[in-house]
Amino acid sequence: MRVFIVCAAGASSTFLARRLSDLASASGLSWSFIPAPVDSVSAHTDELVAVSTHVANTEVMDSFTEMGIRFVVLPETVRGGFGAEDALSAIVNFVAGDTVTESSNVEPHLRKGVI
Repeated sequence: MRVFIVCAAGASSTFLARRLSDLASASGLSWSFIPAPVDSVSAHTDELVAVSTHVANTEVMDSFTEMGIRFVVLPETVRGGFGAEDALSAIVNFVAGDTVTESSNVEPHLRKGVI
């Protein structure tokens, strides 16, 4: 599975994508994490988009929903490569369809990409 890690310009998502790749590999997951600026996400983004909280505003989430993009908002503890464990947990929970945990700070309707 490909997971697009989205931030404002693509810089902090690069650090997070690298850290997530290491963590996922160590956990036996064969997922690829692709850093991307938020404006590069389009209707052709066919996998999962993980959005940093600093860009996860209503306009961005509405746009993703309108394009039919599956997305998860990452916990506020995730900044650059820091908090990658929390990010991977949120992504795994989203993919598994688990309920939101307190540590994720993500509302259930946002997890499913529906506002």
